[in-house]
Amino acid sequence: MLGVLALSAQAAQAVRQALQLCAYSVIPSLFPFFVLSGLFVSLTPPQFFPRAVSRAGGRLWGCSSDGLMVFFLGILGGYPLGARMICQMYKSGRLRGEEVQHLLLFCNNAGPAFILGMVGLGRFGSLRIGVYLYLIHVFCAALLGIIFRKKTTSALGAQHYSTPPPFSAALVHAISSAGSSMVQICAFVVFFITLLQLFSSTTNLSHPLLLGAVELTNGILQLGNGHADFAMAAALLGWGGISVHLQTAAVLEGTPVHFLRYLCAKAAHAALSYGIAFALSSFVL
Repeated sequence: MLGVLALSAQAAQAVRQALQLCAYSVIPSLFPFFVLSGLFVSLTPPQFFPRAVSRAGGRLWGCSSDGLMVFFLGILGGYPLGARMICQMYKSGRLRGEEVQHLLLFCNNAGPAFILGMVGLGRFGSLRIGVYLYLIHVFCAALLGIIFRKKTTSALGAQHYSTPPPFSAALVHAISSAGSSMVQICAFVVFFITLLQLFSSTTNLSHPLLLGAVELTNGILQLGNGHADFAMAAALLGWGGISVHLQTAAVLEGTPVHFLRYLCAKAAHAALSYGIAFALSSFVL
């Protein structure tokens, strides 16, 4: 509070920058996917994927057909869509507690709109670099699903599935729920960007890893264009940032998850991504 009072001009500018980021990046990249994921959960049957695909997913990641849907929509929509879908499916009875915990370890990921647009084109000035970062990100997420797989999760699936509501009712609920989630996410983004701006102004500390560990976008924007920067970008995308983790915790309220295991998985995602990206940096850059 003293910092906001003493540096009121910087705080106000940080809020304006954060709101601009929400308007031009966060909302356009997340809101449509939030609405569509809500419709998927409400209207699609448990066996959305063909039986052969569901069996392959069960063997590989130890998850049900609904778990596969969460993974694929999670890597398309971005943080925290995967966690939001897990919560929705758990509360609707389509996922059990053990599978909820397992899916959270590898299904909450950055999306292509952010990685290709903000990171690839915006930071590195190259769509090709963004594609490589996205492929590394998805590969490491899929690999973590295999590493943390438990044999007992392969048989898990829906507890029950009620009759889907009319499309009009499902659409209204999906839009209103997505709107509420976007307000919550933007509030986290504004708060943490303002906090980091005040921290940087008073300490002159602005290392990308330090800033990105707290708020992903701020760290990405501080990166350069070198080999180490490419690897750090992959690591920050894998970690997600404390702001994203708090958003995830908020949307998962009411689910039986152990959040420490999720944080350990995200740290492992960051470490794997960094190692692979650093090894490929000479080829990519």
